[in-house]
Amino acid sequence: MSYFQDRRRSGGFVALIIILMIVAAVLGGLFSIYLATNFGMLGQAEGQTHQSGDGGNQLANIISWDTETSQVSAVAEKVSDAVVGVTNIAAANSFRYGAMDMEQGAGSGVIISDDGYIVTNNHVVSGAKKLIVSLADGRELEAKLIAADSITDLAVIKIEANDLTAIEFGDSGQVLVGELAIAIGNPGGELFARSVTAGVVSGLNRIIMTNEGQQSSLIQTDAAINPGNSGGALVNGKGELIGINTVKISSTEYEGMGFAIPSNTVRDITNDLIQYQKVIRPALGVAIVGYITEQDAEYYGFSVDYGVMVVPTAGGQAQKAGMKAYDIIIAVDGQKVEDSIQLQELIFSKKVGEQVTVTVVRDNAQKDYTVTLGELS
Repeated sequence: MSYFQDRRRSGGFVALIIILMIVAAVLGGLFSIYLATNFGMLGQAEGQTHQSGDGGNQLANIISWDTETSQVSAVAEKVSDAVVGVTNIAAANSFRYGAMDMEQGAGSGVIISDDGYIVTNNHVVSGAKKLIVSLADGRELEAKLIAADSITDLAVIKIEANDLTAIEFGDSGQVLVGELAIAIGNPGGELFARSVTAGVVSGLNRIIMTNEGQQSSLIQTDAAINPGNSGGALVNGKGELIGINTVKISSTEYEGMGFAIPSNTVRDITNDLIQYQKVIRPALGVAIVGYITEQDAEYYGFSVDYGVMVVPTAGGQAQKAGMKAYDIIIAVDGQKVEDSIQLQELIFSKKVGEQVTVTVVRDNAQKDYTVTLGELS
């Protein structure tokens, strides 16, 4: 009897083979799962931890991204209640309605004390007949202008309210280029109140000329700053105030160039504005002609290729000390002066009535003068 003729016998043999194959497949699958669980996934995780190129370390990137996002979120939650909207209401003439009070502009502000003092930009409150402050909890309150300083573009206003959250000041002298910078403010007014943008500190001691002709040393950031952000907070990764946002370069050739007034300057100026209703600054009593370059020294035959050329103010402190027109200031109290911003910073770091030693070059001869600083009017 042949194999093909005995269907019953062959059918039993085939069934046995199928059963054995199923059992082998199940055992093989279980063994594969065991290997993947104990070895494969471990190897994959280790591979991700050390992998670079072609997408890099995906696991590490996800963790890094989540960590930074969580940090920004935590800072925003901590700081946002201290950021307010400031609306400038000014008198205006309408063709249809005649004289009336109208909104002139809107900006931001930062609560700096729990009794209601708020710092903002001078240009936000300038010309205001009335100032309205909007808080994070929805309250809208009228604010009183305490004082303003056009040189630094800072102003202090005050509201009468309870349950206020004041911001914590950081030390702008410790800020590092590349560290996290978070801007919080009201771009476009209340419609986008307390918007949060994040970037880094792009530069320090950036010299910007103000409308009043004063030079200011500012913090540069690429955190987005838009109209309405003026007066808002620039904070670090701890939620500490490191600057008050004040200006951005809006030219189409530039992208992400915003600037903030350093918090140490903000602290000093606001203290004066609250205490004296003005900023008390020392004055040397000179007008600056320009600063000396290597080209100037070569062309005019100066013995120095740095310094600031000045003309003493008539009857001022420098003239009283013996300084003359076109003296070149090269040092103050032994600290080298290369340009006008250094001279300004050195003098502003002193007190009214303090004596300083000013080293000048006149007719290529070096002379020292003791000047008693007056008060800048």
